Amino acid sequence: MRRRLALVLLLLLPPVLLAAEVRPFVSGSMAAITARQADEPLIVSFWSIDCPPCYKELDLWRALSRRYPALDLVLVSTDAPAAGAEVNRVLRQRGVAHLESWQFAISEVQRLRYEIDRRWYGELPRSYFFSPDGDVSAVSGVIDDEQVDAWLAQYYPATD
Repeated sequence: MRRRLALVLLLLLPPVLLAAEVRPFVSGSMAAITARQADEPLIVSFWSIDCPPCYKELDLWRALSRRYPALDLVLVSTDAPAAGAEVNRVLRQRGVAHLESWQFAISEVQRLRYEIDRRWYGELPRSYFFSPDGDVSAVSGVIDDEQVDAWLAQYYPATD
């Protein structure tokens, strides 16, 4: 009975209270994230607390994660480790704390960016779309939510 009550209470908690742990993003993290992609679409979005357009995109990710609950969406903060509390605050405030989140954990950010994408020079937001067939597309700047919705609709039925 206690187990059932605990499960019911857990399901009633708003996603903001079910914050996932922010993992340290180090050399090899992107490879670890993409390695698990096995025949499912994946979106990896890089953002920062110092990037006003990133906040708009975090709002988009919140809405899309509600419409596509099976979506594998990963957020990566490019902020220094010392900004961890602020990163967590923003994730909670924007309602995306339930999504898998990472934060740069080394000071050699150029090396990390190069490992992620040799053509990425640090502009934010930066999102990567991995299709089940292995195609990868990158978008710098705030993405067009209608294009993302159309891309996702190929793989997932929307739940409004």
